[in-house]
Amino acid sequence: MRKSVHVRRQRVRRRGRIGLTRAQALLVLFACAVFFCLLTGFVLAGGEEAEPVYASYKLVTVQPGDSLWELAGRYQEEAGIERAELIAAIKRANQLSHTLIYPGDNLLIPLAK
Repeated sequence: MRKSVHVRRQRVRRRGRIGLTRAQALLVLFACAVFFCLLTGFVLAGGEEAEPVYASYKLVTVQPGDSLWELAGRYQEEAGIERAELIAAIKRANQLSHTLIYPGDNLLIPLAK
């Protein structure tokens, strides 16, 4: 009677295991690595946009009370683009990660493409 109980336990254990050999596990790991590399390559390649080319830049010294919104409005006609686009272009040209500017800062304002 004990022998049949032991056999049942063994059967339960075998059913719960996933039968992968080392070669199969390495193949799955390799396939996942290749998929990850391809996925990150496509994401990184698609995220980069070409830097717009502008005909010229104007160097402006920030005065008290100036903001990027105000400067973009002041130079919007010369730049020939929308105010929001000009703010983004000013941030790129001056490598700003935020919109805070201070009196005395020198900023490049991109003008007509």
